Amino acid sequence: MKMMLLGAALAAAAPASAQLAAPRAEAAAGVLDHGVNFPKGAPPPGTFYAGTEEGGTADVQLLWRSRPLAVALKPRLAAKLQVNTGGRTSFAAIGAEWRQHVLGGRLYGQIGIGLAVHNGRLNEVDPFAPGLTPAERARLYEIYANRTAFGSPVLFNPSFSIGVRLSPRVAVEAAWEHYSHARLFSRQNPGIDMVGGRLVLGLGR
Repeated sequence: MKMMLLGAALAAAAPASAQLAAPRAEAAAGVLDHGVNFPKGAPPPGTFYAGTEEGGTADVQLLWRSRPLAVALKPRLAAKLQVNTGGRTSFAAIGAEWRQHVLGGRLYGQIGIGLAVHNGRLNEVDPFAPGLTPAERARLYEIYANRTAFGSPVLFNPSFSIGVRLSPRVAVEAAWEHYSHARLFSRQNPGIDMVGGRLVLGLGR
């Protein structure tokens, strides 16, 4: 809500030249807070809520969008690379995004859906299993505490963003990204969320 109010205030203050121009392909770069799932309450000592193990790290995201297509509510094709700077899971995704402008094009909302692959873990480890040596238990606990097990090599990537156009070619966006597979590919499906911001540059003429 605070981000939406900030976006509306920036849009109201933006010059007339920042209004909607001819649609262009876009490139964007941003930084996102990785693993920001917000569970209720605290887990038992020594355990973690699934999807929060990689929290406290950051992602650098590079994004490309096509011009709007003349089909199906004019989606933009999108490709993104999201690299974790803390050595945790990184993602690459392709999909489509739909945008709606308001306030003369100065402010827009955007939803997207895509498919992603990742370099993270597929299956959980159990450092609490009986019969483990202390060294093996410590090794498995390090994985358990710091790496999310996604249950599938392919994930869905729904997303949402709010953009403020600073000029016909430049915009800033507040963004939410989610990765999970809705238990379609296995029972293991913790999901993970990222929130952050992007700088967007229109390409071409």
